[in-house]
Amino acid sequence: MTKLTRRQLLAGAAAVGGAAALGSASRLSAAIEAEKIQLKIRDNANDRKRPLLYGAGMIWGMWLNRGYDYDNRQMDMMKKLGVTVTSLSLDWVDREKVKGQWNWDYPDHAVKEAQKRGLKQFAYVGNTAAWALPDGVDPKNSYRFPPQDKYTDDFRRYCNECSKRYKGKVDMFQFWNEPNGCSWVNDGCSNGHIQDLYTKWAKIAYEALKDGNPDCKVAVGALDYNSGVKDGYKYIEGMYKYGIKGSYDAISIHPYGDPLHWEAVSDTYKVMKDNGDGDKELWITEWGYANSKGEDAADMCRQVLTKLASPEYHYVTLANYLCITDLPIEGKEEYGLCDRELNPRPIARAFQECAQGRASAPTPMRTSAD
Repeated sequence: MTKLTRRQLLAGAAAVGGAAALGSASRLSAAIEAEKIQLKIRDNANDRKRPLLYGAGMIWGMWLNRGYDYDNRQMDMMKKLGVTVTSLSLDWVDREKVKGQWNWDYPDHAVKEAQKRGLKQFAYVGNTAAWALPDGVDPKNSYRFPPQDKYTDDFRRYCNECSKRYKGKVDMFQFWNEPNGCSWVNDGCSNGHIQDLYTKWAKIAYEALKDGNPDCKVAVGALDYNSGVKDGYKYIEGMYKYGIKGSYDAISIHPYGDPLHWEAVSDTYKVMKDNGDGDKELWITEWGYANSKGEDAADMCRQVLTKLASPEYHYVTLANYLCITDLPIEGKEEYGLCDRELNPRPIARAFQECAQGRASAPTPMRTSAD
């Protein structure tokens, strides 16, 4: 319940007109209660805006052998579309290629440019430095393996550096990506039952990130929970079994579907509520469509963003469409709100309608060359 200020109390008194002057305490009391109800309604309306529902991920120029300018152009297009939050990569394997030697040039640039444009960022942490991997693991699989136990302090230091370096600029972090799927230790994407190892390292990451910035928010999970995964919630139950409670601020999922795997969203939140964490946040850090070129994708985008903004999904506080431009896969043109040269597709226009629908004058759509 919102605490009324002196001004609001006076407004409540004024609402009863001359009744207070006549000593009608009951009417005054009723007016104040009515004012409290209206304030609560306004508070709930403000909560439902949830501006971080309108996220879109970056496809970094370095992945395409392009320079910083391409990243800047992506962010410029994001602003035109009404994007409010985007992704940031802080992979350990790139930050500390040699133990004790740090390189922050790329994320420093990305954070600076996002700040210029008023874009929030949530940062990925994980992807083990090659020198800290378990013996015999190919460095190309660094995204699948946590470090050896003897490098736990080095991992803590990495996480701590991430949150401390960008404190006040980047205050949202996601630990790892799809550990229940293809981004964990078992071959063949068979990882839906290994919650114990993931939870162990998630708790360590949470502690270290909070040590660097006590005000940051840390999401765990980032689960592959597409429409073909019917019981992804069991992985979350396993995380609770192994002690994740108290070591996260949000649970993140990737509920890909046509238009979205809504059951994944509700089932995830149910597990959170059942474990006394109904006040925690749920982040959708990936969603979207491989075929993003036509009007069908645009219609589905409208459906998703409109439904997420409804009170039914009040607990979803961040939603991030996979990427502003296509994935960096040779010969493929998939998922992008825009094509590779950042020309907007119909889905981009649909996204803009939803993101800027609360604005008085939406930004006119133009190509990246304008």
